[in-house]
Amino acid sequence: MKNIGSGSVTFYAPDGSKLQIKGEVQLYAERVVVTEFIYFNGKPNGAREYNLPLAQTVVQWEPEVYEEIGFE
Repeated sequence: MKNIGSGSVTFYAPDGSKLQIKGEVQLYAERVVVTEFIYFNGKPNGAREYNLPLAQTVVQWEPEVYEEIGFE
């Protein structure tokens, strides 16, 4: 199973709301860490990191270059 790469994460909160985050995704034992890059005037200016429980998230991976051309 893939555990690091680019993608989007949908987090379902206990109050029924959901949060969608796009960025670099890393999976650890029971956690999902999403690093969202902040751009200012088209240049990276910082990053925000979210640490979410794995049980309440859905990860959608973006295909990497080698996966798009058929190598895995």
